[in-house]
Order: sequence, then C-alpha cells, then structure tokens
Amino acid sequence: MVFQRQKSEGLDATYHFTFTGDEQRKATIVIGNKTIDIQEGHVSQADLTVTADTQTWLGFLAQEKNLVWALVRRKIRLKGSPKLLVAFGKCFPS
Repeated sequence: MVFQRQKSEGLDATYHFTFTGDEQRKATIVIGNKTIDIQEGHVSQADLTVTADTQTWLGFLAQEKNLVWALVRRKIRLKGSPKLLVAFGKCFPS
C-alpha cells in the first residue's frame, strides 16, 4: 500500500499505533502538508491512538475487514476521533 499525497489534502494529524499479535511494534505517523513521516515508538502528542491486532489492521487497510466489527470485537481500539482513522484510511486506497 502506498501513501497517496492528494488523498491527504487538508489532513494534519499525529497517530500513535501500537500493533499487537504476531508482529508487535509501536510507531508514530504524522501526516501533514501532503507528506507522511514515520517514526519508531510513540513521539509527541497523538491526535489519535490506535491499538490493533496486526492482521486485523492490515485487513482494514486492504478493505477486507470491517472496521465496525473489529472495533466491537476489540481487535482495533481507538482513543480520539474515529474520523481521523477514516481520513488515514483514505490516504492508502487499495
């Protein structure tokens, strides 16, 4: 999946991701001015914190997994505005 600059227009947000499951990792992703910056670990203050099972997250990005069902099953947990997650997904269309 490739970051789509044009799809990120108007988005200015910092995301903290904590991936669980087979591939565990923490990362900070900052999207702003049609650019993306990825850093290892949690850096600065997040607008949205996402804790997700790695396989479920990849399925969401590929539009193979239903976000609402993943939230209900607590495979993906959010702290912050869900609208920022939708905006994030639009930056990586399948």
